[in-house]
Amino acid sequence: MHQAGCTASSLVAVLLDGPDRSLSPVVRTSVSVHYETGLEELPVLCVATSGAVLLPNTVVVDTLPVPGPLRVRSRGLSAGTVTWRVRRWFAPPRPTGLVPPLVLPDLPVPVPVRCDVPLPGPSYDALVPAALVGAGPGLTPAGDDVLAGALVTAHATGDPRLPSWRAATRTALVSRRTTAVSRGLLRHALDGWATPELAAYLTALCSGDPLEDPRQRLLGVGSSSGAALIAGVHHTLSTRLRQGAA
Repeated sequence: MHQAGCTASSLVAVLLDGPDRSLSPVVRTSVSVHYETGLEELPVLCVATSGAVLLPNTVVVDTLPVPGPLRVRSRGLSAGTVTWRVRRWFAPPRPTGLVPPLVLPDLPVPVPVRCDVPLPGPSYDALVPAALVGAGPGLTPAGDDVLAGALVTAHATGDPRLPSWRAATRTALVSRRTTAVSRGLLRHALDGWATPELAAYLTALCSGDPLEDPRQRLLGVGSSSGAALIAGVHHTLSTRLRQGAA
């Protein structure tokens, strides 16, 4: 058995510290493999190369595991003839304590979100998680990305709508179908965990730092995920502002 090193998100510790188990792959791309874990805290494990978007539930490896199940045993991950051991941990971004800007900047409209995704209207109570979960095609449906952007922003800014959005999202994840990848990402977005691109954009937006570079990096995430995440961020901030001014 060949031993290899990997870099893992701190959120993965709950899996590696638990009992031995076998994980079934649900999605494989050119840069990542996603496995269902059966754990509430970490529903999906992402094993990815360094070229992939760094999701909060990621283990970074040099070469992807061979097709088939991934085994968790003795605090390592094994597939085929390779066992990976964590040599370095990283804490995924979790923006918090941010102050919403008094005025949202007038930015060019990002790549449109698919027209079949029911975007929330411009009012304080317009976001309905049940209407967004699973809406749209793709590895992470656009509706899920909009919801994730809204949740991470609400957590980062202490938005009073967050508890009700969390409860409604958890209910929607039980009653509505979405992809395994999205289910895992939404579970972490409920607690404010984000990708580096989303965290950098939200932090720059709230701190008044230059936005163009972090905005372009976020728009580069997926074919439409970045635009949908931005839509969620701006919904939370713009409707919060309108409520405060009413």
